[in-house]
Amino acid sequence: MIDENGTEDAGRPLHELIRSRMDQYGWSYTDLARRSGNDLSRARWQQLGSGLRQRKFPEPASLTSIAVALDVDLTTVVLSAARSVGLAVRPQGSTLADLLPPGTERLSSPMRDAILSLVRVAVGEIGADVVRTTDAEGTTLEWPKADAPSRHRQRVTPTDDGGSGTG
Repeated sequence: MIDENGTEDAGRPLHELIRSRMDQYGWSYTDLARRSGNDLSRARWQQLGSGLRQRKFPEPASLTSIAVALDVDLTTVVLSAARSVGLAVRPQGSTLADLLPPGTERLSSPMRDAILSLVRVAVGEIGADVVRTTDAEGTTLEWPKADAPSRHRQRVTPTDDGGSGTG
């Protein structure tokens, strides 16, 4: 996700992710403890948010609680936690996914499919609507199927005047 300042959440160490979400929503460490179902204490949240380098990677249950409390996806938390223990990691994948607001995981399957179809059309990746051909030099050409040249030659039909059918 991208925050209000245009900074990608998955590109931050965990303490920066925690602080940015606290600033964005006005949460305190007590609020985060409550939001995590008290799986992480207020003191543990303070430790994670302090900016001091973490010596140990958080347990899986803690990572899940952090994601729930911060309302971010688990991958974002895992990448941020990895940075906090000194691992040089970069998020991979689409930056479009990072622009989606929290809660998109709650979309219904039909809504998710509709949005995905819209995006595929926008980037021209629906295979049935794209024609690809490779020329003799190995260059691949693509164009929308509606604009593709016909693969069938027009038949020339004889006319009454004995001509070639062009007349």
